[in-house]
Amino acid sequence: MARRVSRAMLPGAGFAVAYALAILAGRATRVEGSEVSLVWPAAAVAVLWGLHAAGLPRGRAAVHWAGLAALTFVVNLATHAPADLAAWFVLVNVALAAVTTLALRYGGRPPRLREPADLGRLVGAIAAGTVAAALLAVAWLAHDGQADLLRTFALFAVRNGVTALAGVAVVLRLRDARWRRPTLTVARVAETLACATLVGVVFARVFWLNPGHPNAFGVMLPAMWVSLRFSTTTSTVFLTGAGTTIMAATLLDRGALRDIAPQEQALLAQGMVGALTVVVLTLALFRDSRNELIAELRDLAQRDPLTGLANRALLNQRLEELLRREPPETVGVLLLDLDGFKLVNDAWGHDEGDLLLVEIARRLSEVARPDDTVARLGGDEFVVVCPGLDDPAELELCAERIRRRVALPYGQASDAPYDRITASVGAAVSERTSTPRSLLAAADRAMYDAKRGLRDREARAARWPAGPRAAAGAPGRG
Repeated sequence: MARRVSRAMLPGAGFAVAYALAILAGRATRVEGSEVSLVWPAAAVAVLWGLHAAGLPRGRAAVHWAGLAALTFVVNLATHAPADLAAWFVLVNVALAAVTTLALRYGGRPPRLREPADLGRLVGAIAAGTVAAALLAVAWLAHDGQADLLRTFALFAVRNGVTALAGVAVVLRLRDARWRRPTLTVARVAETLACATLVGVVFARVFWLNPGHPNAFGVMLPAMWVSLRFSTTTSTVFLTGAGTTIMAATLLDRGALRDIAPQEQALLAQGMVGALTVVVLTLALFRDSRNELIAELRDLAQRDPLTGLANRALLNQRLEELLRREPPETVGVLLLDLDGFKLVNDAWGHDEGDLLLVEIARRLSEVARPDDTVARLGGDEFVVVCPGLDDPAELELCAERIRRRVALPYGQASDAPYDRITASVGAAVSERTSTPRSLLAAADRAMYDAKRGLRDREARAARWPAGPRAAAGAPGRG
């Protein structure tokens, strides 16, 4: 109980430390000769803190929100802000975090950054929270008798909005990133080096050597290359480096944004980071969404629509890959056909027949080994590909497991035509000269031999029944 209370009393130690450091970092980015900060990372941390609190029980969430408010007040007092101003900025920061959190979690859907619609939702939520906070800030300035409220509103909204958007987007993307080992080819490595060189040259030219700002948006060229040719996660890492470069050059009064009034410097730098964030993430997310759609369509084209098993095209592709392996390995193929399946369709209808095929597919997938491929050729014909056989005799053991698994009851009445289903299984083992066609043809011949043998046994049993027990069992075999 004490441990539970102590956890509830702590207002998110990690968020508290990050929030305090973010405020200090924001104050460290003030443009020389001005009180205008280039970035305000505390806005992003406040939103992330609010999102964390929103996923907690109501009591613990209240503790987190109280911690955010208290820390805002204390840090403002510690940086020599008057008590009334510190209290007002508690309201401003809490409003920013609360409005953005409510907008992002509207409808009960957790915030994420995986597709373009997620980015649009994030931009809209942060815009709502930033405008609410900026209006409160301007209201204080108006109460204090300060002029130029429109410029103040623009500076506050752009600075906090851009920083919150970039920070939250990076965190959401890296949290949901699907890290994969890249496929390295000579062309890919060459393109990566060329893109990295262009990024370095353009950013050095614009932000360290350029005496004026007309060419500043030349950074969009390498940014678009990164977002269109690399993953969204890579693009997010690029954004982090680009934003840091822009802010560092501006603070040092170098490159495209030099010799400009501090307020204009802040607006241009923040506007550039905001534009880069929206453009890069939009293009990268569209690219990833397109690639995922293509992968889904390709998967659909290689899957049986009823059972979800591999279809003939994917089966042939898998066999070609296995037969080309070096050193060669023994590949076994089991081709099975359900005995008497037509009776199921005739007596119970095609819907029941489809349900039976789905159940057969499930059972085959369960009995197959992890590296095996289960496919449906069509109708009631299935194939199981068994690679890496140490002994060809293993294939017959696999076939027997399949026969037993298929023959288990299906939960129907005892007089149903498919209370028990049997399968005729044909087996074939690869040779050095085997092709997918020849291997499947050999398995097909073996399967028909097995089916012909079943028919001969049934015919003999009908003419010379072995006894009441055998005769009673005959109808149950499909």
